[in-house]
Amino acid sequence: MVGTPQFPYEPAGMVRWYSPLQLIQTARQVATSTFLGADFDRRQIDPRTSETYALFDFTTRTRADGTSEPREEIVLDYIADTGDGWDPTYAIAYTATRPQLELEAPDGQRHSTRRGEVLVFGGDQVYPTPSRAAYEQRLVMPFHAAMGWTEGDHPHLFAIPGNHDWYDNLASFVRLFTEKEWFCGWKLGQRRSYFALRLPHDWWVIGVDTQLGADIDATQVAYFKSIAAQMGPTARVILCTAEPHWVFEHEVEADERARMRRDSNLVFLEETIFQGRVRVNLSGDFHHYRRHASLDDRSQKITSGSGGAFLHPTHTFKQTPLPDGKTLRASYPDIATSRRLAWRNLFFIRHSPTFGAMTGLLYLLVGWNLLGGLQGYLHADLLPALTETCTATLRSPASFTTIVLALLGFVVFTDTHKTWYRYFGGLSHGLAHIGAALTIGWSIGLVAQAAGWSFGGLAHVGLTLVALFFGGWLIGSLVMGLYLLISINLYGRHSNEAFSGLGIPDYKQFLRLVVGRDGALTIYPIAIDRVPRRWKPTTLSQHGAAPGAPREQPRFIPDDDDPRGRPRLIEAPIVVPP
Repeated sequence: MVGTPQFPYEPAGMVRWYSPLQLIQTARQVATSTFLGADFDRRQIDPRTSETYALFDFTTRTRADGTSEPREEIVLDYIADTGDGWDPTYAIAYTATRPQLELEAPDGQRHSTRRGEVLVFGGDQVYPTPSRAAYEQRLVMPFHAAMGWTEGDHPHLFAIPGNHDWYDNLASFVRLFTEKEWFCGWKLGQRRSYFALRLPHDWWVIGVDTQLGADIDATQVAYFKSIAAQMGPTARVILCTAEPHWVFEHEVEADERARMRRDSNLVFLEETIFQGRVRVNLSGDFHHYRRHASLDDRSQKITSGSGGAFLHPTHTFKQTPLPDGKTLRASYPDIATSRRLAWRNLFFIRHSPTFGAMTGLLYLLVGWNLLGGLQGYLHADLLPALTETCTATLRSPASFTTIVLALLGFVVFTDTHKTWYRYFGGLSHGLAHIGAALTIGWSIGLVAQAAGWSFGGLAHVGLTLVALFFGGWLIGSLVMGLYLLISINLYGRHSNEAFSGLGIPDYKQFLRLVVGRDGALTIYPIAIDRVPRRWKPTTLSQHGAAPGAPREQPRFIPDDDDPRGRPRLIEAPIVVPP
């Protein structure tokens, strides 16, 4: 697979979010996009206007003789938050591109579905930051290997960008999705970062580009106004956005929620432009599945962001009804499983082995500064030793400044909407690390004193510095894992930080939407509990497309007997009545 023109890169592993180099790279791109995004908005320099951009009509199909006929039904696949490790991304691509899927629901009923004629990417197509190479390795390679089409009819693909796609001001996204005609066997037609699709029975799919801060540019607003003007009184909209604004609004207090709705471009889009026609909201951003619905199922709000990226928890979010009355119907993974998976943070160093270099450096700086402020070995008794340490810290401006800056860093890192918890959690976390660093230095001091080494001598200082760095690597990682575990399971905070470091490739899912002949919309939430870790090449992969070989054969098939790798339905198919 590797080293060929089709596959120029090694299969990607899960992103190591806590790798020091990765943290620096991500922080740099986030800072650049945040400060310059508003001033260098790529959408503002596109010459296409709302009057010249297309509406994509799927209400008819072309016969073999070139004539057209009305479509009575259509299948659409929705995949969001792809492009992380090879195993989960290819597992989703492989499953979604099978011509037929036989799926079992929790009630034991079996359902047969066919591959979608349309595929919608729902945002964040690549992680951690966009580039030509990152898209190629983490998105193009898996989908190219999975599709395997060489001739015949091809489905269509549309994509909206998420915040990770915007980190390079959409440059790589535009090259891949709006300036080409093909993507791995799918036809491309969109020429901007948003689109509108007309489906049979007056269903519409609207894909919105909200940039980095829920910002919808004026040209996009004008385009959707022109689309809304073409909708009849029975039109029903499936609105695709890169962030589930209803979840963000639900998680904050009422006054903050009112402010968010007042300033939200998405609320303006739903209520003013489409005037209540939105029946289904689809979004990714959170890498799990959660569905809220009205009592009659005529309105659905679905977070579906498990297309390949690391898993997000479900137990940290409110389980109460949304402000508009929609109730939570399903979560995947379920609450108990999500809470159990959080305990993996106890083995934080295993999942993020290089992160300890940062805590090791922190322990080294704190301990070194304190060591310089001391005039002799600390007492063997703990309380006098702490008193002497505090005195030495106040006596040394460098030691005092180092500790204050370290504590402020932990306060800023703390994830919360409550000011009291930011200081409580941040200071507790910071003091735990500083206490661990002091304990390491104190323990080495006792060893050095017992060995008869002179205080501040080469042997004493050298051993202390080595112990601080490597002890900080190990103990600092343990403290970090404990802090994240306590924060997420007791206080419901740090959902992103506690699970991104774990890099869980399992519990992946996507949606298959079917507009039926009766005009009803049926949604199939398809899940893979455990993605395969082993893949074997097919004949097509080994020898090319030999005569008579199936044109839809993927290049790799699972070589894993675990039954949890078989696709299934998270819940019974969801029917939105006509």
